[in-house]
Amino acid sequence: MLGVLDDEQLVATAMVGHDGHRGWVYYIAVDPARRDEGLGRTIARAAEDWLTERGVVKVQLMVRHSSHELLGFYEQLGYVDDGVTVMARWLIGGPDK
Repeated sequence: MLGVLDDEQLVATAMVGHDGHRGWVYYIAVDPARRDEGLGRTIARAAEDWLTERGVVKVQLMVRHSSHELLGFYEQLGYVDDGVTVMARWLIGGPDK
């Protein structure tokens, strides 16, 4: 987990990891009161730097199709649709239970 602090206050985070080849950014969060200050871009680049330092050659992330604003944000950072479908199966609970 990476974070951006401002006067000891956590204002942005990213959960990032890798399998040795592919890196994943699982969540990027920015304090709603601090949006539009470039913090999302800062933490995204920090996640990419963290992966690069570990020799990871590709970074991936998932964005819900309904998150149009986030899709645009990641496209501005140079991310593209990789033509992959993510499938899921709930083992416990789930949206329809």
